[in-house]
Amino acid sequence: MTGTGSRCRSNSTASANGECRNRSNSVASSHGGGARNRKKEGNPKEDLWNGALEKEIGGNIIVQMCGLPSANHTVYARVNPSCAVSDPEALKKVTLGKVIEVMVDEGWRHVAKDILEKGKHIEPDSYPSAQELLQLGAVWLLNETQYTKGDGSAHAKRLHGSDEKDCPSWEDMTLRVHYMPDRFHNANEVDWSRYCKSLLLDGGSGAIVGGVKAHVPMTKLPDKKDGVLVYVDDDLGFTVLNKPGGIPTHSTISNHAEDVVSMYRASLKEERGDEAHTPHVSIPIRMEPEMYGLTLASTKKEFCAYITKQLAASKELHDENSSNGNSIPVKKSYRVLVCIKNPDDIDRIEKMVGKTLEHYVDPVSPTPKKFVRNKPKSSNHDWQQCLMLITSVGDTKFRAACVSSKYTDSNDFTLAHRLWCPDMDHPAEDLGVSYVMQLELELLTAKPHQIRGQLAALGCPIVGDTPYGGGTCEMRMHRHMWSRVAVQVCNLEFPLPQWEDGEDDKKHLVPTEKKCTFHLDTAWWTEYLLDYERHV
Repeated sequence: MTGTGSRCRSNSTASANGECRNRSNSVASSHGGGARNRKKEGNPKEDLWNGALEKEIGGNIIVQMCGLPSANHTVYARVNPSCAVSDPEALKKVTLGKVIEVMVDEGWRHVAKDILEKGKHIEPDSYPSAQELLQLGAVWLLNETQYTKGDGSAHAKRLHGSDEKDCPSWEDMTLRVHYMPDRFHNANEVDWSRYCKSLLLDGGSGAIVGGVKAHVPMTKLPDKKDGVLVYVDDDLGFTVLNKPGGIPTHSTISNHAEDVVSMYRASLKEERGDEAHTPHVSIPIRMEPEMYGLTLASTKKEFCAYITKQLAASKELHDENSSNGNSIPVKKSYRVLVCIKNPDDIDRIEKMVGKTLEHYVDPVSPTPKKFVRNKPKSSNHDWQQCLMLITSVGDTKFRAACVSSKYTDSNDFTLAHRLWCPDMDHPAEDLGVSYVMQLELELLTAKPHQIRGQLAALGCPIVGDTPYGGGTCEMRMHRHMWSRVAVQVCNLEFPLPQWEDGEDDKKHLVPTEKKCTFHLDTAWWTEYLLDYERHV
């Protein structure tokens, strides 16, 4: 390396490449619960840093890095312990932010581009700053000695923006930095403190609680951004959200900010103005990141315990294949837009309305998971049964919309480009899709990827579901891009709870005969279908 204040060991790039792979694998194994016993393997702590890339940051302080070319964009960094011998006082002044900046500095990346360079820049902020990485929760502090001993009690500590100026004891500490963290920009395009516009515009959207239609507070009407709130009950301790697609419900290892729990918790914290206490927020009903729509958030532990019991009862009834759907405590309905390749499939799918559709999924298969109509007789593992019920097809005026026209001024052509990539010449033709069709359905079992896999097995993958053959729907806003999948939770129902004194003198929630019902009339693709309908 060249330049003032920077140096690199001889053959450092090649050494770092080999070393970082070992480093990434061993530490990742430890984090995942299958910790390798490094003491038995004869890997002392310093062996893990042989051939590490080094940079002097002034005052004879040297930062060591390894793991740079890992597939998951993770780097491990520390201050060389030998610095403590030469100048212990200087070592105590090295901040977390300073060490992180070494890895995200543009000049440093230019010199070590074969190690740090990303193959293709999709986002303008592919390399966040040190402060941004801390705010996202992409930086973890590890105790090196405990990790190298394979100590199962050595848990990594996630750092935050307020930790940037902290100076840890570098003699035994290592940073794990996810320098290209997962990003979910869609989480920042909505207001988590306000109600969604669809409650004001759509006659059928909204909340009916105990038989009474809920009203939107005037003080929380949507402003510059659309809101996500559908219903809030501070007394019982739950909120119903209209979740944007493309974001997870919970944090990932490299992003602790752009998920449903973190965004809503931050909104509550700001609203209450209490920095000392972190509001309780949990998502008791699992929801895949790609999915849009109604999401139940618990803001009190008592409600979380209550709805967990209701979910367990629902699962038990589903497992028994109960024919009495009204007895299921927690019910969800889904709205999807699917691809129709053969026009004859429109009639075929319409005939499936009201019938239980059965498939079997290979639970150990990678995405896209394998779904089949008949359970394989010979297999080295169990195939899981998947049951789904299509409740309705099409819209009020038409069953399906054509997207196959090649004429640029046609209604079909416009709809295809609004649904899929606007830059493609003929997006529907490239996918072999002739029509799109809206369905509403219910799941009678709950398996990962069940809706996506069963519909794909029927020959009608969901629009935008790339792994299952639905193409890619691109959404661009504020210099960012993400993909959309046409699947939404459009209806949610569960028993209205009430407080009751328990035997332990603690209040808890019990179900009543009244219901909480929440419904969304529109999805992100509804506007496109309405425009299509107006020009038919």
